[in-house]
Amino acid sequence: MGTKTNMLVQDVCTRWNNTYQMLSRLLEQRWLETAALSDPAVTQKGKHYLDLKPEQWNLIGELSQVLEPFEAATVFLSGQHYVTLSALPQLVHKLKNNIQTPDFETAPVRSFQAHATEQITARWQGLTEFTPESPNTTLLAAVLDPRFRKLEFLPSDQVFKVQSTVQTMALAVAAKKQPKQLTASENGTSSTVHDSPEAHAKRVTSFLDILGSDSSSSDEEEEEQQLNQAVQREISMFFGEHPLSKKENPLSWWMMNAARYPTLAKLAKTVLCIPATSTPSERLFSSAGNIASKRRARLSSEHVDMLTFLHCNHMLL
Repeated sequence: MGTKTNMLVQDVCTRWNNTYQMLSRLLEQRWLETAALSDPAVTQKGKHYLDLKPEQWNLIGELSQVLEPFEAATVFLSGQHYVTLSALPQLVHKLKNNIQTPDFETAPVRSFQAHATEQITARWQGLTEFTPESPNTTLLAAVLDPRFRKLEFLPSDQVFKVQSTVQTMALAVAAKKQPKQLTASENGTSSTVHDSPEAHAKRVTSFLDILGSDSSSSDEEEEEQQLNQAVQREISMFFGEHPLSKKENPLSWWMMNAARYPTLAKLAKTVLCIPATSTPSERLFSSAGNIASKRRARLSSEHVDMLTFLHCNHMLL
């Protein structure tokens, strides 16, 4: 019949993705299943009731169409070799829109659409909430991702709060990177060997008297002002650019533009590396369980760590 030779998929109650995969495989093999069930040489006449009715096939088709975006989102967020956390708000926003868009015929699918929308709203109600006192790490990752820097899924007032918080964090990072002022001995202007400590202190006092008592504070204020202006220019340039294409890799973009945005690049490293789900760690636990088996019970903890590390990073060797 020109159909792919694939086995049917069994449903697993702990993995909802298997439900979608089971339904998709049923649709793929529909006419082969119907032919096998209607063939007396394969199926007894008393078991022809196993075949699904047309309305049931229609229900499976529509339900599979509704579940497809969920399956795609789950597979994407389970990755570990690319950025996932920053895409979560946009993904949830698009997921809600995709569920409500199609108009289906069957009442159970329409009921599922309404229930899924309610569940997404309830489960992710705090995803787009942001307060400067307790910043939302997910939104910070999204705003530092060049693909989602505009935060189009948020109202304008919320976008302003996120950008202001990023600016405050950038100022704090830039202040830590400022080098300390060199002492006289470090910058090469120390007194000569023949100078006594009293003579050196007298010259310093005379120098400060000429400049005035507020010279040091004014210099610090000027440096702080220059630092603030540099960070503000960096922030305005970053948010003024057009968003990166969704197909591009934000990590590659930051690698090429780290010199243009040195402060924001350091911030991006701290949040874009956070995974959106616990799937990567679950994979790691499974790998470690296969390594430290009953037949290899004498492995030391150091060797288990080394073997697990090599197993997870062998593609980079």
